[in-house]
Amino acid sequence: MERSRYPLLLIVLCGLFLRLALAPYSAGSDLAQFYGFAGTMLEKKACFYAYADTVGFWNKGWPYPWPYVYGPVFAYILAFLRALVGGWVETSWEGGVYHVYVDPVWGLSVKLVLILADTVVALLLYLLLKGEGERKALLGSSLYYLNPMTIYVSAIYGMFDQLALVFFLLALYLSRERVSSFLYGFTLAVKHTLLFPVGVFLWDAILEARKGIGRILFFVAGILAPFLPMLACPSSLSRIPELMRGIGVGYTVPVSYSMNGLSSLATYLHISNNSDTLFLIRYWYVPALILIFLVLTRHAFERDPTVSMALSYGVFVATYWRVNPQYLVPLIAFMVLFAMRNRDAVSVLAVFTVVYVAFWPLMQPTAFWFHVHMKNPNWWLVHVIDSLTFRIFDDGPYVAYSLGLTGALYLIIILSTLPYLKTLKTWLAEKPWVGS
Repeated sequence: MERSRYPLLLIVLCGLFLRLALAPYSAGSDLAQFYGFAGTMLEKKACFYAYADTVGFWNKGWPYPWPYVYGPVFAYILAFLRALVGGWVETSWEGGVYHVYVDPVWGLSVKLVLILADTVVALLLYLLLKGEGERKALLGSSLYYLNPMTIYVSAIYGMFDQLALVFFLLALYLSRERVSSFLYGFTLAVKHTLLFPVGVFLWDAILEARKGIGRILFFVAGILAPFLPMLACPSSLSRIPELMRGIGVGYTVPVSYSMNGLSSLATYLHISNNSDTLFLIRYWYVPALILIFLVLTRHAFERDPTVSMALSYGVFVATYWRVNPQYLVPLIAFMVLFAMRNRDAVSVLAVFTVVYVAFWPLMQPTAFWFHVHMKNPNWWLVHVIDSLTFRIFDDGPYVAYSLGLTGALYLIIILSTLPYLKTLKTWLAEKPWVGS
């Protein structure tokens, strides 16, 4: 092995050790729900989406009334895991308290997939940044893989945003017209929260005019391919648009799990003053459209897909009204890519944002997930986690945290795109049809 590979191996071993040490002893609520989704997929197969809503959730064996609102790829994986390892989820009421316990074998089996995805993302970041120099590649990979937030999402709570990120970064790394286009589409069939960066790909294809048509066709094929088994059950396909539309704009409770500054502030003011502050977030798409216009304008003149995609995901996190902690996993990766490919003050701000994100799991009473869904908790580990975290229960610090994150992202996006409005103005002034 080349000596230059030893630091990368050390990063991977350290990150892997931390994840595997934590994964068997914790479980987030979604892991319990994933067990129910897996059962429905095994039972209903092609008709899965016809039963993926909350109607009769209890009879479906779901512990919570949460619908399945994602593409089918992860549901297939969950069904395979449940068929392979079985497992259980137990629910009961005791003293007016609803208890949900997750089989550690089931929880670990899902987490191993997520940990594998995390590891692949770290390696892809290294490969994508190798051209910027070995030090930047190693730093970028470590900022992602050793970040408390990515460890929290994959190894403690258990959510699958890193799985969608794998296919997206693989498309970016391969940079092959047909394969990459297909993978960008496939990404959305895993989780559609990467829609904004995928939008940059589509914009890039449109800028290529006729040459981009083939890319768009392969992109569409990538989206549709995972849904092909559903053709056997038309009622399943017809339910998909309604399910993926998600819920309407509302207050984001608990506040501590809201990563958007305006949403957190609106919810906090509503709870503390009983005031109607929904107007602050109801039209979240207005600033989103303005900022994405700035990003696409930049991309029209500066055809750097990596930077443009990073900025576009920053737009999503900065403006979308319901940003959950797991959405910050792709943000870390995109901000790493952005920072390592630039050498200016904005890059420093991007690195600051990556480090800033890492503080959220340390603010949380994270040990909660080591006992709330575990029938036989490892109390020694619970006490260790408690000793390493600040265990902040008050909403105020989390509002300040999310406002700081949103503010940093607005600064990164605006400073990186506004100068290109002048370029656009100059370009338009040179066109004879403008002003005629």
